Amino acid sequence: MKILWATDLSRRANGAGSVAGELARLTGGSVEVAHVLAPRTTDILALVADAALLDEAAAGTLQARLAAEARALQAAGANATSWLGEGDVGPALLQRAAETGAEVIVLGGKSRTPVGRLLLGSGADRLIRRADRPVLVVPEGVTSLLAGDGLRVLAAVDGGLAADAAVGFVRSLREQAPCDVTFLRLYWPPEEYRRLGLQGARDYLSADPEVVGDLRRHLTGQVGVVPGRGRVSLAIEPTWGDPGQRILEMARERDVGLLVLGAESRHGFGALSHVPVAQHVARQVAGVSVLFVPARPKHAAPGGLPRVKTVLAATDLSGEGNRAVRFAYGLLAGQGGVVELCYVHERAIADPPYAYEVSEGKLTPAERAGLESRLRALIPREAEGLGIATHVTVVDGGKAGAALVQAGERLWADAIVVGSRGRGGVARALLGSVADQVVRHAGRPVFVVPPAI
Repeated sequence: MKILWATDLSRRANGAGSVAGELARLTGGSVEVAHVLAPRTTDILALVADAALLDEAAAGTLQARLAAEARALQAAGANATSWLGEGDVGPALLQRAAETGAEVIVLGGKSRTPVGRLLLGSGADRLIRRADRPVLVVPEGVTSLLAGDGLRVLAAVDGGLAADAAVGFVRSLREQAPCDVTFLRLYWPPEEYRRLGLQGARDYLSADPEVVGDLRRHLTGQVGVVPGRGRVSLAIEPTWGDPGQRILEMARERDVGLLVLGAESRHGFGALSHVPVAQHVARQVAGVSVLFVPARPKHAAPGGLPRVKTVLAATDLSGEGNRAVRFAYGLLAGQGGVVELCYVHERAIADPPYAYEVSEGKLTPAERAGLESRLRALIPREAEGLGIATHVTVVDGGKAGAALVQAGERLWADAIVVGSRGRGGVARALLGSVADQVVRHAGRPVFVVPPAI
């Protein structure tokens, strides 16, 4: 791994240098020791003849000190070189990293010099957000990534692009060095209860089995198979306070040497890589080194064609709704997959629905069984031969549009198929309808089947 260590040459920076050298040794990489001089003055004082000589003398001294730092890293077993730049610290470091192909920029924290000030407030935030490669912040007092039994990593992830980049970094790290990794997903309970459409009273302080089960499926799919040596585990927990503070607390509780965090995300309050969370961690980091990984652009899958494996087929058991079901099976006819047949029994529910349960109008067991039987009667006879499995779901309560969007989340549907009752074209059919609600709010493709002509 190629590393750029930005140092202000103070004693406080020595810990970051030790970590940079250690990371280079673990991964078989190299370190460039870098320092950035402030831009030279252009006022009248700079016209004095001795000013240029003083600048040259200072630069020569700094180059010698940088070379000495590089020799110390070499003596400790790391391949190291040095570089002295000039200009605004942040842009100069990013430009140098790009020129040399550095994979990680290492910074030490809590000093008052130009490099140190990057870590105090908005400077760090800007560098982390603007960097096109990971930035490792080593707080004062930390000199190693290793614990007694080796390298332990905590990677806080959500479902966003920055989290994908963080997972990618961990995957690359494990290919180069053995380490134990825990992938952490925190969630804000009300947000997840609403997303999944969960009903009935909930224990807000404990992990909810339905939420954990759903997020574990998401996290398992996002992480995939992680090669390398060492243990890999998943942790999913609710949080009510500042997510950034909780992440740091868990890193210390687990005695990890490295916390990996995505630098950007566009997700909600509970998203771990949301920019304010990264800002908080950058400002409050202490006791553990934190690696901020920027999001990478999302590329199309090989071939550029998305695959539809699971289709949510919604019907109100009317002629139009049942006709749409056949189109859902048609989407999978050439490849097989799963059709989730769904009916929503609309009735009033609590607001919020996860606070308590409203029993008025609730389906009896016999009524539910009858609806499930009618749904199964809609399964085409040729479905099994085409490799299409069918699951039947009856949602008891809520408005149909919102319930179908939530069902799509719970069931991991790649697409939703709904019928329309309009008589004047698709545009008028959607206006104010259930289909309109699904189209507007579902985070997945929606197929609207117009009435038969």
